[in-house]
Amino acid sequence: MARVEDGEKRRGRRGVKKGRQCRFSEPTLGEKRLRDAYERLKKRGVPLASNQVNYSLIYRNPEENGVKAACDELGITLIAYSPIAQGVLTGKYTPNNPPTGPRGRIYTPEFLTKLQPLINRIKEIGGSYEKTPTQCTNFDDIVVVLNWLICQGNVVPIPGAKNAEQAREFAGALRWSLTDQEVEELRSMAREIKPVIGFPVEKL
Repeated sequence: MARVEDGEKRRGRRGVKKGRQCRFSEPTLGEKRLRDAYERLKKRGVPLASNQVNYSLIYRNPEENGVKAACDELGITLIAYSPIAQGVLTGKYTPNNPPTGPRGRIYTPEFLTKLQPLINRIKEIGGSYEKTPTQCTNFDDIVVVLNWLICQGNVVPIPGAKNAEQAREFAGALRWSLTDQEVEELRSMAREIKPVIGFPVEKL
């Protein structure tokens, strides 16, 4: 990522000093830099509001590298970008219909074959909650994987909505909750899927 003192962050700090904002957010900080930024801002009386990281059911690095735990400890909201893994967790891609372009080098037919049992279970869970509007055939998958992130606590997923209708569909992940058993079942199934070298796709 860019150095902490890049232009955008300097402008953000100037905004804090001038009273235009009272909180500061940082993108993609690892645990060490997160704690350092928190302490530096704390000395200036400015809360570190959020940390934006790649986080999804099949990419749980923030849990494994200490970032999630640090955010929970310090009261920093974890903003999860790419929560549906570039659309892969919606079930739209299959071994016979893999994504094209750079994503196709990551989400290969072999990977998608291993992913299919998890996708099937996600669909089953979504169907049990009757989360299926008539205009979105993969809605089950989307709201379940978004709700899974919400169930981790202190996490705000930010899926990319292309229009107002899609934003309303994403909102279907709110005001209900997976059971603890379902959360752990999906996590357990996801652990069995080993990402290929180069995962996640943003590294390409």
